Amino acid sequence: MIVMDLITIDFQLLDTDIPPYEISRMTRIKPSEALIRGERNKARDLPRQNIWSLQSQIESDEVSDHWLELRDRLHGSQDDICRIAKTGIARFSIVIKGGNRIPPIQIPSEMSAFAGYVGAVIEIDHLQALTYHLPALCRAGVRCRYGPALPLL
Repeated sequence: MIVMDLITIDFQLLDTDIPPYEISRMTRIKPSEALIRGERNKARDLPRQNIWSLQSQIESDEVSDHWLELRDRLHGSQDDICRIAKTGIARFSIVIKGGNRIPPIQIPSEMSAFAGYVGAVIEIDHLQALTYHLPALCRAGVRCRYGPALPLL
């Protein structure tokens, strides 16, 4: 398999009543990102919600490979995550970074079951793939009435 590094999965707990540092303590998981509302920029109130995020770090274009990495890190904390998620939003974001092709997206049943257990939604952020091509299109002078043209898929 040719590794294209097109995909990452980001598991997020957003806008919870429990601060991100407390989530880390409860779950014994070191997050990829943990921010309290307003921590980045108090004047602009950024971020506008508490964020606790765990991102996959492997190089693969298979959702199942990324899920296995996250599963190993999340394993054993699903009950705590379920309780925390009830106070805010739990979300899996499958982010497609771009490239010459969009790989098939197959969500493993075990990932779906975990998402269902903790009450997480699963979103697929495919616009990353489209915006990947915009700078090159702009440099080539491709324009439309509302801005740069998007390639037809």
